[in-house]
Amino acid sequence: MTATHSIPRTRTAEVYLDNNATTPVLPVAAAAAMQCMQQQFGNPSSSHATGIKAKATLEQARSLARQLIGAGKGRILFTSGATEGIQSSVVSAMLALREQHRGGPATLLLYGATEHKAVPESLKHWNSVLQLNATVVAIPVDENGQLNLAFIHQHAPAAGLICTMIANNETGITQPLAELESCIRQANPTVYWLVDCVQALGKMALSLAETTIDYAPFSGHKLYAPKGIGFLYVRPTAPYQPFITGGGQEGGLRSGTENLPGIAALGAVLTELQRTDGDVFQAEAMLWQYRAELLAALRYVFPELVLNSDKPFIVATTLNFSVPGFYSKDIMDLFDAAGIRISSGSACSSKVPSSFVLDAMGLAPWRSQGAIRLSFGPAMTPAECSLACNAISTLKAVVNRHCLVVTDATPTLEIHASGLLQLKHEDSCSYLLIDADSAKAIVIDPVPALLNRIVNIIQGRQLTLLALIDTHQHITEHSASKLLRQALHFEPVNCDSFGWPLATEQLTLGRYQLTRLSTPGHCSNAISILLQRQQQVLAVFVGDLILPGGIGRTDLADGSASQLQQSILQLAQQITADTLLLSSHDYGQRFATTLGLAQQESQLFAKLLAAEPVAQWQRELNAQTAALQQASHYYCGLVEVAPTDASRLIDKAEITALLVQQPALQVVDVREPHEQTAGPLAGYLPATIKVLELPLSKFCDALINQQLDPTRPLMLVCRSGNRSLLACKVLRRFGFNSVYNLSGGMAMLA
Repeated sequence: MTATHSIPRTRTAEVYLDNNATTPVLPVAAAAAMQCMQQQFGNPSSSHATGIKAKATLEQARSLARQLIGAGKGRILFTSGATEGIQSSVVSAMLALREQHRGGPATLLLYGATEHKAVPESLKHWNSVLQLNATVVAIPVDENGQLNLAFIHQHAPAAGLICTMIANNETGITQPLAELESCIRQANPTVYWLVDCVQALGKMALSLAETTIDYAPFSGHKLYAPKGIGFLYVRPTAPYQPFITGGGQEGGLRSGTENLPGIAALGAVLTELQRTDGDVFQAEAMLWQYRAELLAALRYVFPELVLNSDKPFIVATTLNFSVPGFYSKDIMDLFDAAGIRISSGSACSSKVPSSFVLDAMGLAPWRSQGAIRLSFGPAMTPAECSLACNAISTLKAVVNRHCLVVTDATPTLEIHASGLLQLKHEDSCSYLLIDADSAKAIVIDPVPALLNRIVNIIQGRQLTLLALIDTHQHITEHSASKLLRQALHFEPVNCDSFGWPLATEQLTLGRYQLTRLSTPGHCSNAISILLQRQQQVLAVFVGDLILPGGIGRTDLADGSASQLQQSILQLAQQITADTLLLSSHDYGQRFATTLGLAQQESQLFAKLLAAEPVAQWQRELNAQTAALQQASHYYCGLVEVAPTDASRLIDKAEITALLVQQPALQVVDVREPHEQTAGPLAGYLPATIKVLELPLSKFCDALINQQLDPTRPLMLVCRSGNRSLLACKVLRRFGFNSVYNLSGGMAMLA
């Protein structure tokens, strides 16, 4: 852990590269909305002069939309956005099918497997609500994201509605519209066809009237207009039932007073888009040039970068990539700390997020779990592109310095390269114990998903691996250690099956000594490793013997409840109630435990530690075992959740007052070191505030070395407020009473 931050308090400029999610509002659009609200505020349905002017603004925007998408005689109605357009189109098509007495399992509702979730969710919802009871089927795609035309040709005759998209929001992949149309219409001339055009406007020419597309939704906020405005194209012959009825606005197709400021702003954007002599929207050739420059900057930082979508299947404005050894969150945290806004485009999960789009394309899991979407808009300027490329390029020094990638650079041992490092993947934990003075390290319980990170740290810091040890071995081979040995070319001689050197009772690493203790129970081959300094036990690596909040399961082939109890009792004789216990799994996100905490949090553990006969707690253990066996995810033990939290949340405005009330308050940055380097917290706080950098991966090290004072008030900060809240819970659990969490994290300080 370092002392206070010494970097000057300068704040990183924001570089926004997430335009597929939303865009900033163009100045001319904002001005048009403001003028409309203040000077042209009339109701377009009113017959007086003020209303007539408002109506003119509305119809001018409609005319512009009609021209830009080549709508011909098709209907254009304003909506709140693409989701409403999708919903109303789906409902209209399904009502028409119901009137035609088409429904039931034999009728298909087809959609592209990589469609925006609004499409399949709408199909499923309204299919149920309207009791059409049709069969909803995903159209598969190939590795380039292209729809399977043979599948469409085979299934289209039975389809009542087909939904596709012209450009994908995650990958930028486009579909060959003419070829797709030919395939659909040859198989079924009358099937209703919805095409999501949200990501197409402003990036490619459209002539919808020349196609047989029935419905095409558009969204304003994806093209520099405000949120809450969009429009829908409806083919003249396509059925349409009003989704919202009432006053009869929009020719009776969409009731409710129109969002005139939003429409005026959208009209201003469409005006700029239509201009051939304008300087707002860039020519397609310039967009491809931007893409090449941004990709070059990314490859400079991540030489092993792999594109998940590429020419000739994409629009220029989307870069979707993965980097071997990185999950999406790793890169997002790094970029966000540097003020670069990107996205993963992945589905949220308590586990590692995975992109359903890339999964549908059949790409490798590491690419799906590591996918990053960088998207810029067609109004990007050369100066903005240059700023973005420079901001990305500066991260090369950060990733090299913190061994996120292996380089030939001379290593600089820092906070995370000394002492105990707890690396976590989902609910699994690996430990890396490093002695900076001798440049030696010991790895305990490596996890397959963390091997690349461990290799980068050891090779990047030029560390000598002293030992690679597992705390337990199930009947199946423990492959992670084998893979790590191969990756590091580490072939120790005269070691037992755990990786412990034979004829050696004690391992010495700098100031630390490690000894082992046989602790079977979770499985027959298990040890605990005692970490000592000056003959004092600081912590114990207990594998799955004891978990933060529970105990290891014993229902495996080589498990034993009685042995588990004896191992816990044996361990308890060698440590104190406050000795830190480090497990190989952390299902409750508690980082570590102690005998004292384990007794408080688990009645079952308390019975084991009290040496109660197995018969008195076997039933409770069996109930837990049954629950574990029914779980969809494999767990090595059952954890009982205890209620813990921060003292309270504080916001940005309260910081100064809190410092006056508690002058001893210590601000702690719990982000990882590469984030701290890329975007120092000190630049977002008053100069009088000193920041202590303590990444979550070093929390156990800090607890072991008593580097935080339980009596001193702490304010924890991270990027979004989530990790700092987790850290608050951990510290509260270990007796820290005054811990505050900055609500919203650094995002609210920016």
